[in-house]
Amino acid sequence: MSFKAPRVSFVSFAVEILPSGVTQVMIIETGLHLNPKHSSYNNSAVEALISAAQQYVSANIEGPAAIRLVSTQSGEI
Repeated sequence: MSFKAPRVSFVSFAVEILPSGVTQVMIIETGLHLNPKHSSYNNSAVEALISAAQQYVSANIEGPAAIRLVSTQSGEI
């Protein structure tokens, strides 16, 4: 099942290999600004995206997992 959410432009998956083990990583590219100090930052939209991603990971990925949000907007920092 693919992950679908508002303002998500691309989703990919990676594997991080650490001394402590292997972690699956869900990478989500979004049109949302992720910097809370940016004037266009939308806390409720970011929180909704995080919640949807966490639910997806819980239902679809076994073992250790991480979620990485990447903004496609410029001027984040």
